[in-house]
Amino acid sequence: MSLYFGVFSIIRLILTVHLPPVMARSFSARPDCDDKISSIELLAEHQVPSLCSCSALCHVECGCFGFNPQVSKCRIHWSCDVANMTSSEDGWRYYKIDPRQDCKGVLESGKNSSGFYVIDPFGGRQRLVTVYCDMETDGGGWTAIQRRQGGSVNFNKTWTDYKNGFGVPEGSYWLGNDVIHKLTNRLLNSLYVYFRFNNNSIFLQKYAEFSVGEESTNYQLHLAGPTTGSLGDRMINPGSSNTELNGMLFSTLDRDNDRYSGHCATKYSGGWWFNNCHDAYLNGPWAPENWHDPWFPIIADGINIAEVRLMIRPT
Repeated sequence: MSLYFGVFSIIRLILTVHLPPVMARSFSARPDCDDKISSIELLAEHQVPSLCSCSALCHVECGCFGFNPQVSKCRIHWSCDVANMTSSEDGWRYYKIDPRQDCKGVLESGKNSSGFYVIDPFGGRQRLVTVYCDMETDGGGWTAIQRRQGGSVNFNKTWTDYKNGFGVPEGSYWLGNDVIHKLTNRLLNSLYVYFRFNNNSIFLQKYAEFSVGEESTNYQLHLAGPTTGSLGDRMINPGSSNTELNGMLFSTLDRDNDRYSGHCATKYSGGWWFNNCHDAYLNGPWAPENWHDPWFPIIADGINIAEVRLMIRPT
């Protein structure tokens, strides 16, 4: 009999909706909505096995969700207004989404597994974004403002693309310069540069201070030490004033803000804080194309790179 119920449970789980690997949201109870239902601002309804599974379905568009353990149902809402809960049905409990402003806030809320989380960098749910949170490196709480795991996403983008962000957190993405500015000007942040190679070796470099100005400054980069790591510093004191990145303005294929007589972003096919031009550059064309000097001279091309990240955390 126990074997029968075990097999039945597995089949039932397979037939339910595919769930994300990590519960992506922080939430709190809405007892004023208990035992009620509404179709107003309803985004979806799913058959799920647990409250945790239901919460994992509540992504960026979701403001609250309801779960009924009596019937194993999950209702995803844009928002929950008790005035709209005009019908009654026993067993429903509702939960309000409480997104954190960054991955450090997610960590402090009790989520300690690396994965994908929704954060609220502007506050007040003005613009919710999904990011990869590294909860393992150097104590965790790192927000990946850039992540690349292959060449499926082209990083040779326009100014507007880099301003707003592009890609998908599950693969490769740039979080968006407006979001990066908001995150790094709210509190003092550190920067972690992360390279993982095909043989699973990892190289890191940490900088004590990192911030990006607003668009009117052309997203000017502020970077300061001390800096430590296995990569060595190629951003503040690379050995040549022509490749120092501190104080540089952001450039893209359609906006030339570098100090080169030509156009670095066009020459090296990607947006970055180019000087004249670079010794460190994480947005070049993915192998087998010519990604020139991701981290000179240790990493001369992108052929053996499996993953790169730029990650920030309030100090």
